[in-house]
Amino acid sequence: PGMFAGTQRRIVSMWFARFGSDRVLRTYPVEGPFALSLRQGNADRLHCLNEAAEAQGLQRGMALSEARAFCPDLHVRPADPAADARQLAALRRWAVGFCPWVGTEGPDGLVLDITGSAHLQGGEAVLLETLQQRLTRAGFGMRAGLADTRGAAWALAHFAPGIAAPGASRQALSGLPVAALRITPDVETGLQRLGLRRIGDLMAAARAPLARRFGQGLLDALDRALGDQPEAISPEAEP
Repeated sequence: PGMFAGTQRRIVSMWFARFGSDRVLRTYPVEGPFALSLRQGNADRLHCLNEAAEAQGLQRGMALSEARAFCPDLHVRPADPAADARQLAALRRWAVGFCPWVGTEGPDGLVLDITGSAHLQGGEAVLLETLQQRLTRAGFGMRAGLADTRGAAWALAHFAPGIAAPGASRQALSGLPVAALRITPDVETGLQRLGLRRIGDLMAAARAPLARRFGQGLLDALDRALGDQPEAISPEAEP
């Protein structure tokens, strides 16, 4: 935004790792393993699980019949992606109370441009703690990352929740796995076969061979995360 020209951008990524199951369990509390199922192809598969179900060894994408055999006391309800989307939209509107620029990030995340806003909440750490506490009280598990770029904030939220100091995105990202760049699984596998397992490995690698083998998209993802390429946040219109 023009009003913040010359100011270091600061972005928060909020990830709701169990968004669907958290939404349902707020209304229908269940003790023990719980999962939502979704029809995929010719089979019902686990779509979202609570911690108790994951502790039993169940995983997203597992066939429901296999999960029931593995965990007979599993409670299951059908997933409702449309209801999840409505709930995420409501959380997005709620988050506008903390900063004016909030967008959705996939089906289970929000992204906030808090540039120039954090001091109104007592600083960045206080802002994240406030968001965390209020969402926990509301029944939603949330992991947050805060950094100079949208890509770095997303990487932290998913792989190392916390705050990267202004100007410290490179240091914060270097030790994270390459998957933190939001790349496809086949690209991730290809990089690992070359011994490029961490983002720091990519930073140090020759760019031309990477572009030839994996396409320019990989380098663009790296550059966006590092702030060498811009990545916009498009807040949705208020109803």
